[in-house]
Amino acid sequence: MKMQMLSAFAEFERGMIRERSMAGQQAAMLRGVHCGRARSLHPEDEADLVRLWQQGYYTLDTLAKIFNIHPSSAKRAIYRVYKPGHSSLR
Repeated sequence: MKMQMLSAFAEFERGMIRERSMAGQQAAMLRGVHCGRARSLHPEDEADLVRLWQQGYYTLDTLAKIFNIHPSSAKRAIYRVYKPGHSSLR
């Protein structure tokens, strides 16, 4: 019985923490604060990467080594141009 009561209180408190966290994040977004990690490539570098990719001389791995990023970051940069609604961009 006591364990069930403690469990119910813990679940209620966790719900309150979640609500406060979500409200804080929404307030920050309304203030214009960027939430999350910064991109690994500057927009100009990303444009250069896409331009090199379009030339057809470089593979994703080669471009990743040139720009010193992970191949997935290179792929996402290319997808932003060619497949804007792709699931890897969410």
